[in-house]
Amino acid sequence: MRIITLLMCLFLVGSNIFPQSCEESKHQHSTAFSRPFAPKYLALHNNYDQKFIHINIEANDSNRFITNTVHYTLKAKASSIEQVYFEFSPTFTIDSVSINQQPCTYYYSADTLILYPSTPIASYSLFEVSISYRGDATSGGEYRGLTNTYSSDYNQHITWTLSESFHLKDWLPCKQDLGDRLDSAWIFITVDSTCKAGSEGRLTAITPLPNGKMRYEWKEHHPIVYYLLSIAVGKFAEYSFYVHIPGLSDSLLVMNYIYKDPQCLIDNKTDIDRTGDFLRIYSDKFGLYPFADEKYGHCQVPLGGGMEHQTMTTLGFFVHWLVAHEMAHMWFGDHITCANWQDIWINEGFASYGEYIILQNYFDQATADVTMRHFQFRARKEPEGSIYVPFEVAWDENRIFNGNLSYKKGAALIHMIRYLCNNDSVFFYGLKQLQNIYGDSVLTGADVRDLYEQITGIDFHPLFDQYYYGKGFPIYNIRWWQNSTQNLWNDLIIHIEQRGSSQDNNLFTIPLPFRIYHQGNYEDVRLPISQNIEIHSIATQGQKIDSVQFDPQNWILDSLESFSIAIEPLAVENEYFTAYPNPASNFIMIDCNKPMLQTKIELYSMDNKKIFETKTQEFPFIHPLNSSFSNGVYFLKIKTLNRFITQKIVIKKQ
Repeated sequence: MRIITLLMCLFLVGSNIFPQSCEESKHQHSTAFSRPFAPKYLALHNNYDQKFIHINIEANDSNRFITNTVHYTLKAKASSIEQVYFEFSPTFTIDSVSINQQPCTYYYSADTLILYPSTPIASYSLFEVSISYRGDATSGGEYRGLTNTYSSDYNQHITWTLSESFHLKDWLPCKQDLGDRLDSAWIFITVDSTCKAGSEGRLTAITPLPNGKMRYEWKEHHPIVYYLLSIAVGKFAEYSFYVHIPGLSDSLLVMNYIYKDPQCLIDNKTDIDRTGDFLRIYSDKFGLYPFADEKYGHCQVPLGGGMEHQTMTTLGFFVHWLVAHEMAHMWFGDHITCANWQDIWINEGFASYGEYIILQNYFDQATADVTMRHFQFRARKEPEGSIYVPFEVAWDENRIFNGNLSYKKGAALIHMIRYLCNNDSVFFYGLKQLQNIYGDSVLTGADVRDLYEQITGIDFHPLFDQYYYGKGFPIYNIRWWQNSTQNLWNDLIIHIEQRGSSQDNNLFTIPLPFRIYHQGNYEDVRLPISQNIEIHSIATQGQKIDSVQFDPQNWILDSLESFSIAIEPLAVENEYFTAYPNPASNFIMIDCNKPMLQTKIELYSMDNKKIFETKTQEFPFIHPLNSSFSNGVYFLKIKTLNRFITQKIVIKKQ
């Protein structure tokens, strides 16, 4: 979902020594429900599962008055049911209520509707509920619930809904539970014959009715989360076309309901036509579009942003980044959904990263780079913020949809996952596996972390502990230098100091990327990090280093406070240790020319996988290079009580 002010739209178009333990097991989780329940209501909320909904609503384009009969098919859980609970805003007149076609009594007040069946509903049985009502829907806030707004640009009144996160109850009696999605939904919308009505799934019929009315009959056969149910009513014009997506046996309908003004299509046709290309890109990167047997499309409404209603996004304008963001939600948000609002990153972080992917693959890398720098800039506005929503604010929509954290910092985290994978094929395979494993279900940040650990063998716990659950970002001060001796250039020394933007999270251990230039060429290296102050020594084979660049591809969310060549280099006592041969083929030998306390020796690959670790006081130390070692660049880390040396080692098997 993306809701922003017009001013923001215009801007974007133009434009402690020890780390905090942040594992999710140490956090308190909210439920997936819409809000804290009184204990008695929580029990009622949990006593059935949702199966099917048939909405039969009448609405117009001039006000918020609706009449509706909603039919639910529900399934009782283990206990028999004597009360059926829904959330429902108390602004409507209820005309009738029945359970299994039998009228029943009910209680209706304070966002609560409780139905009392004449006989208890047996455990594990299916049962039907019907509720008829009418009245003015009250908005749950700006752009929330059911809204009637006006476009002065095209002289159009539109009535439309936006129910995320807690506002389906403002126009429909409902169970607002992320973990209990409906198996299917029918949304029948009766309107004046001058109007059209958009919603989810396939438009199976447009049925004429008496008194100049028409009924638009939409049927969604895929499972759907409660807040994605929607209607949009207005004097729309339809602009639709078909696109072919590799891997699909049939073409996909792209259906667009836009303002009924010829100028609207003139103004937006180029942007709307990009939809097909975006669908092809996402299908390649995320997996095939999950609702391809139905459609994709848009309903245009006077909204300063968009909302990812399943198969038919509601949006205010067709600028490419907004279309890309809402479309990405079809995979991340709709097909798979955050398991609770604390993990809203599943929806908004991935949709925001979708914007970057479209820029990379449809436009150009330079534009994508500008966008990633903007994401990181926005994330730095929250030096005490975590992507993961703390329990105590898990029902605060301003915190849930914090653009700097859930969206921009969320996208920056995904960019760092991609960086650590160090292989785009692996990274995008992971995104497809998320769809394959968790499709039509819910997902947490911990699930994403665990899947990438399984497919890469990389430990992603530090990244998530520090950037997802942890607060803020690292602040670096970096110096580099290279001395010469007897006309030969010594090793390149990089001195890194860091602190956290939050005192609660003061060490970030993501390996840092540097680009080293010499003789018109460059080499990219990644330096492993485990301490707040580190000195890394990189062998140069006597070559003079012309310059060093930190993170030239903007992989890392950080604040670079200073980066410079040291005028008076610090003494680096790596002459205590010698590692050879380099390149190595059969063994690595490490010698020490001074007595030492116990020394820790580690070897890391370029993608920060630890190859081996040992402790010793005996030198020289020899580690054989058996057949399990592949050719490539590695980093040898040697730690004592008061020294920390990193040296690049090349393994070249004979």
